[in-house]
Amino acid sequence: MKILMQGRYELLAKGGGDKVQIENTAKELRNLGVNVDIVGGPVKDLSSYDLVHLFQLDWTPETYFLAKNAKDAGKPLVLSPIHHSVKEVKRFDDEYVFDFRRLSKILFKEQHKRDTFKNIYRSLINPQKLKPTLQSINIGLKNMHIRTLSMADIILVQTEAEATDLKDTYGVDFSWVKIPNGVGEPFLKANKSDSKLPNPLGFQDYIICVGRIEPRKNQIKVIEAVNCLRKEKNMDIRLVFIGSMNSEKHFEYKYKFRKTLKQYTWIKHIESVPYDVMPAYYKYAKVGVSASWFETTGLTSLEALFCGSNAVASGKRAKEYLGDLVSYCDPGDVNSIQKAIDTEYFNQRPTVPENMFKEYTWENAAKKTLEVYHKLIK
Repeated sequence: MKILMQGRYELLAKGGGDKVQIENTAKELRNLGVNVDIVGGPVKDLSSYDLVHLFQLDWTPETYFLAKNAKDAGKPLVLSPIHHSVKEVKRFDDEYVFDFRRLSKILFKEQHKRDTFKNIYRSLINPQKLKPTLQSINIGLKNMHIRTLSMADIILVQTEAEATDLKDTYGVDFSWVKIPNGVGEPFLKANKSDSKLPNPLGFQDYIICVGRIEPRKNQIKVIEAVNCLRKEKNMDIRLVFIGSMNSEKHFEYKYKFRKTLKQYTWIKHIESVPYDVMPAYYKYAKVGVSASWFETTGLTSLEALFCGSNAVASGKRAKEYLGDLVSYCDPGDVNSIQKAIDTEYFNQRPTVPENMFKEYTWENAAKKTLEVYHKLIK
């Protein structure tokens, strides 16, 4: 069995949740004996592939053309939309935007038109996106998403909420299978009693926030919340950020973040940590915080729990994974973020149900994905 996994043009050059999902799923599929190629952008000749699996629907006009190419070639088509709530994205755009994103909010009320406007800007950075972006102006980005969903033989969602939102937003009926995201082997080992991970920072019981430094991830409001908590409790609580800064956009946010780092000596920022080393940073933290404005699942909260740290998350999709194991916050409300961190900082460390260690793994995701492939490949 030979599978082509395709995503956005810049997939392999730039990190992101879709790249994490694709690479980890592909790795585990290869362990199961599947031949997998990963490509960012188009592939002209699909004759050697048994099936095409596309990733990422939101914001990416090129996905429609990749889907059309697969169907024209007569290939079974699987789509992992990695779809975010349009309502949550719109709220973010309405309430908390910086730089050029402010202009899209002023010019357009409908979210897909805003996304098209942003794609024009992205095309200036990556000219490969210009042609599909211009075509999306003619066809309509929302119409392209509708057609892509209609072309797929099956949709793989990460949560039931994702399937519901896709149907509500696009009015398309489709077959879907829920395949939860997962964690890799290093995170499964971290919570075992015999785990002896060295402390990478030399201090512990800090608050950790993992993800790219950008408005969506909401680091500045996390800083405000922790600063309020420090003052209220009169405690020297440390805050650690792990994540790279986007060098091509978010200029204003990046400036504000750096300015804040200089203001508070109790904050530490680390640009990058290897994946297999990350469990140690979670293990010695007391709370892992994800106060993101929108996510598909909030995978960093799952990683924190698996490493023995308490967690704060946002959004109903995270709740589908994490249930009552974590506290939840409103990303737009600093007081809400502070209250959730306060609760978890003084809670006992979590006891994660054993079934979660079996369900939320990339190995399990790959096995379920392979079952879908077998159904489509006759």
